[in-house]
Amino acid sequence: MKSVLQIIGYGAWNGGTLTDNAMYENKGLFFKGNIPVNRKTIEERIGIRTRMVAPQDTRIGITALKDLMENSDIDPARIKVVIGATNVGDDKYDVGPLIRHPFDVIKDTCPAAIPFDLYAGCPGYNVGVELILMLSLAGVLQKDDISIIVGAENIHRCKAFSPLDTSNIIFGDDSLATALQTTASMHQPENSIETRATRKSLKPDFLNHLAQIIFNLNGNEKIDGIIIDNKLGTLPHRVPATAARLQHRLVEIMYPEQIKQASGFKSMLDLYDSNVDAFAFDINTLSRDPQWVKTVARAYIQSGKYQKIVSVFLPADLSVDVAVHSGGPRVFAQPEKGIVDTRTITHGCFGDYIQAVARDDDVFGDMNGKGVFLYATRGARHHINSLLGNNDLSVNDLDLLIEHQANFAMLPLTLEKVLAPDMKNGAPPDIKKAVVDYLANKMITNVHARGNCSVVCMQRLPYDLANGALKPDAINGFPINRNLDAQKSAKIILNDSVGAGMTRSSFLQIL
Repeated sequence: MKSVLQIIGYGAWNGGTLTDNAMYENKGLFFKGNIPVNRKTIEERIGIRTRMVAPQDTRIGITALKDLMENSDIDPARIKVVIGATNVGDDKYDVGPLIRHPFDVIKDTCPAAIPFDLYAGCPGYNVGVELILMLSLAGVLQKDDISIIVGAENIHRCKAFSPLDTSNIIFGDDSLATALQTTASMHQPENSIETRATRKSLKPDFLNHLAQIIFNLNGNEKIDGIIIDNKLGTLPHRVPATAARLQHRLVEIMYPEQIKQASGFKSMLDLYDSNVDAFAFDINTLSRDPQWVKTVARAYIQSGKYQKIVSVFLPADLSVDVAVHSGGPRVFAQPEKGIVDTRTITHGCFGDYIQAVARDDDVFGDMNGKGVFLYATRGARHHINSLLGNNDLSVNDLDLLIEHQANFAMLPLTLEKVLAPDMKNGAPPDIKKAVVDYLANKMITNVHARGNCSVVCMQRLPYDLANGALKPDAINGFPINRNLDAQKSAKIILNDSVGAGMTRSSFLQIL
């Protein structure tokens, strides 16, 4: 099959106030080691010079979706799925689904659309693309159906972090809406999927209880993914995704001896990579019907890419609907063009690296900077090489790598980990030189100008590339954006993002 899913358009919020690092000077902020936060130290440590700050009275997700609809020829009647890919969104007290605000713009013209939030940390857009691919491969979405992903993060408006938390300086506000078109009608048999299901009222310690329910249904058989329709709503229940915390509770039940023996970051990372190798994320539908999360879970199996997916409908009263869906051997008919393959992996053991915590009658983000840095850089090689290897590619075969813009210091170190395996035989070239060349010529970078835009990074970079917003520059001695004309016509593209969960998600495009 030539193509099943393609990205066909973007809409953007392009407003806000451009602010430089002076906004964080003389605020009583200090980096570790009692290093004062100022213009120079911010740029030296994380490579950020400016970021956009949204006005207090604007829901930027609405602006992005309006822009998409007004500047494209999309037929609203063909819109079947509308995903809000977000963490905090426009209001940290909003219990969601956050997509309801932008969806109000189009709901009267697309009566067949199913709107829902998707919570998977910063990789939420990539996970959304994967979910739409699964729906397309399974035949839930048919030829010419349109899906839209609205990414929106308004970190400054939300006051996501406490005033003296240095995490504040990393983020910028942003929102984009991306349209994807299903390009082929698939017809997959459904009778090969077995479902074991139960309904229970959960105990107050609901995660442990829920993990035990799943174990009772499934035993020690490997699970490829957990998807929760999470109606609990509050920020601490979606950052990280409740599914990620559930995943680790289940891992503790399934692998008690290995958990006892694991100590430290590397051993836990290896345990998950070797034994778990699965994703976990939340959705939050506008509907109170438990059927949609089951439909999504079954689509992952019908796609031929996965064998066993757990779906959970989790209402606020904890009267849970749990199902374990199992299929036969994987038979993944890979597309040749468009979105051709995906990979999403969650390490729930590191769920507290990025989390929302209730504190003093408020809620704030809490980030383990060192842990996030380790996960982003050291987890890259296994993940990226697994996806590319399944497609007979290496990172050197890519025309363009679109990497999450969390912190510039992560980018060269991530590349060093990923490039090194390809150079281990014979007399390898200077790895530092290879990193410099790759960063300059096969990647695009905007973290210095916009900061970390969370889930929106993956959408903003290709939009800025297509619209001429990226410029050649240098960050801390590394040249960036030096091959923009060639990158605009890139044919083999990998989008890779990492964030709360901890989750890493990538998708491969061949154009």
